[in-house]
Amino acid sequence: MPDQATDETPRRPRRRRWWLWISAALVLTLGATAGVVATNYGNQPLGITDVQRATISEEAAAYLEDATTLTIPDVAVRYVATEEVVRESQQDFVAEETVVEDRLIDRFDLRLDQTVLAGVPVTVVTPPTVRPENANRIAINVHGGGFVLGTSRDRVGLLMAQELGMPVYSVEYTLAPQARYPVAVNEILAVYRALVTGRDPGQVVAFASSAGGNLLLSMLLEAKKQGLPMIAGIALFTPCTDLTGVGDSVVANNGRDSLVTNIRVGVPEKFYAPGEDLKAPGLSPVYAEYPADFPATVLTTGTRDFNLSDATRQFWKLDAAGVESRLLVGEGMWHGYHWEPDMPEAVQTRAAVVDFLLAQLDPA
Repeated sequence: MPDQATDETPRRPRRRRWWLWISAALVLTLGATAGVVATNYGNQPLGITDVQRATISEEAAAYLEDATTLTIPDVAVRYVATEEVVRESQQDFVAEETVVEDRLIDRFDLRLDQTVLAGVPVTVVTPPTVRPENANRIAINVHGGGFVLGTSRDRVGLLMAQELGMPVYSVEYTLAPQARYPVAVNEILAVYRALVTGRDPGQVVAFASSAGGNLLLSMLLEAKKQGLPMIAGIALFTPCTDLTGVGDSVVANNGRDSLVTNIRVGVPEKFYAPGEDLKAPGLSPVYAEYPADFPATVLTTGTRDFNLSDATRQFWKLDAAGVESRLLVGEGMWHGYHWEPDMPEAVQTRAAVVDFLLAQLDPA
């Protein structure tokens, strides 16, 4: 049954997320090309009431007080979300995230090693202390970023390496628009094959965030088709499992999350999978059929998450197939909240995910 992740200890989060880089670039473009549109739309406050504040941590409430959501007309998305904007956003994202990542690396004394598996760059994140029972275990990380942003130094990979107490293999897959579907899926599959070959798959877990959850599910479905062994378990943080843009939360949480409908749907459709059938299982894995021996899966989402419907529908799809699965719903939480290093709700959610993943591994 779905669970709820909450806490009360106040701390302060980082406020920048992947979609805000694109949002900022779009606002500048709107301001330069359509003054009326920029005035009537643009960044709008998310807002929070005392009733909502009562059930979340002080830090989460502070985030919502300051956060905004980009609102632009549907007709403008195709014109302002250009390849140039996306490429500039990629550079800006890396510049700011590198600062955060460096702090986490120093804070936890993590070791990062660069390697290449099956021709694909991979960052191996090793914590200073590997739990004794994890001596022969590894985790795989597929970062998020709407298919267009992010790197294998992903802060979730850093945090989870520390909290799992095992090495994490984070895949540096090729982003869109530099590569289209199914390039990223195939790259992640090549790394997966390399890692499970000659290794007990029962000693391997994986996790992914947002669009990374889409890629991880699509990759595992293809791996199953090709006869590769399934690993012990996976975690999907606020996953995007349906690129068609349907679902209750697409409407209900539009304007309650910094991620909005037309950008969340329009950017992948234009840059990741142009001309493709977005309902195909390789692009929207919620429509796939799952075998009962699919890896045990924990999914996280929040009541404000734009992808709440995606996560909920994916949970029930797996449950109906007989796959061990669990859904964690964070009260008042938004898309990608799990990547905040110290926010109480994020800490609690990651801890529950770690417990779930470790419980799936075969005894050492």
